[in-house]
Amino acid sequence: MPKLVTDIPRVAILLPTAIKTCREMMQGVLRYVQQRGPWAVQIVEGREDEQKILDFEAWGCTGVIGNLADRFFARRLPEIRVPVVLTNATNTGTCHSPKPHRARKVSSTTIGIVSCENAPIGGAAADYFIARGFRHFAYVGETYDAAWSVERGNAFARTVRRAGFACLRYESPSLSARRDASRGRQTMGEWLRRLPKPVALFAANDARGRQLLDICLENGIAVPQEVSVLACDNDEMVCETAIPQLSSIRMNPEQAGFRAAELLARAMRGETVPKELCHISYGFAGIVTRQSSEDIRAKDPLVERALSFIRLNANVVFSVGDISRGLNVSRRLLELHFRKVLNRTVHGEIMRVRMERVKAILRETPDTVESIAALCGFAGASHLCATFKRLVGVTPATYRRS
Repeated sequence: MPKLVTDIPRVAILLPTAIKTCREMMQGVLRYVQQRGPWAVQIVEGREDEQKILDFEAWGCTGVIGNLADRFFARRLPEIRVPVVLTNATNTGTCHSPKPHRARKVSSTTIGIVSCENAPIGGAAADYFIARGFRHFAYVGETYDAAWSVERGNAFARTVRRAGFACLRYESPSLSARRDASRGRQTMGEWLRRLPKPVALFAANDARGRQLLDICLENGIAVPQEVSVLACDNDEMVCETAIPQLSSIRMNPEQAGFRAAELLARAMRGETVPKELCHISYGFAGIVTRQSSEDIRAKDPLVERALSFIRLNANVVFSVGDISRGLNVSRRLLELHFRKVLNRTVHGEIMRVRMERVKAILRETPDTVESIAALCGFAGASHLCATFKRLVGVTPATYRRS
């Protein structure tokens, strides 16, 4: 029988919510609090100007879930005398910084570790591209080669080598290029132009993947025809607003957050927790394929130009005739190329891109169907609803609820 408590637990949650996995992990923690609380919670998101907990004992803290990426928290960790669950404690070091601070900072009251299993992520990315018949592979890691990034890249390269291929890696030429985004874009653009094509490119995270797509766009490199891009984290806001939309690996940190809260709750009640429950991991959960890694078998310059036109003008009402005039080709020729390469009409591709935009807005905003219809080029709400039901199989309202 669980031990009874007389006072409400006071828990500090210190997770940098600018990072997608930490946001989802916090959702898991708060889901536990909602279902099995109550807890008095102080959330520290890692913003420079936010209120900190300067004295955990004076605040009455009874438990902590924290990330060592928060250096303010990391410096105070040895002083904390209540149960602590650390998240991503093994992923904080880089090969361009002093020795990782985790080794000397973990307190004697740390009762659990949440970590990301990075090797399966890299292996899954390689398998994804190998199954698509690629013969050239490349990896772009996190800017400062964080430990988690190196692990993903090594696993990606190992899997590629086992399949009989080589894996190229982007190595930033200097520390100044790492620090200066404009200089870094220039050197990365030169590297991308030199890569053998078509190439399967795995990026360490979504921010890096989006940067790659932007640089490809600037340098006239066709995605996915010349460079097929897959990233990791599946941050919908980053992935679905990229041009083209970014394919990404989905992970499962929310459940890890729930288990971390469950572990902390047991420790705060004074229970002895089995060692096998003290290590919580999360990692690969699936791949969300978007436009950046679509399987376009035949390379066709006209189709590539038309796809780029459609994506660049996704928020503008236009017709197939507008595309043919913009590309200075006949509508019939354009349709013939689309049917041969993509096995669909130009109008079908326009509607597919519009539907992806509608789905993204339905998922991420409370906008009305009327406003979405106006934004995405439909005659009205009824026109959008009928088209959405025909192409997606459910109404916009049903899709939003799900």
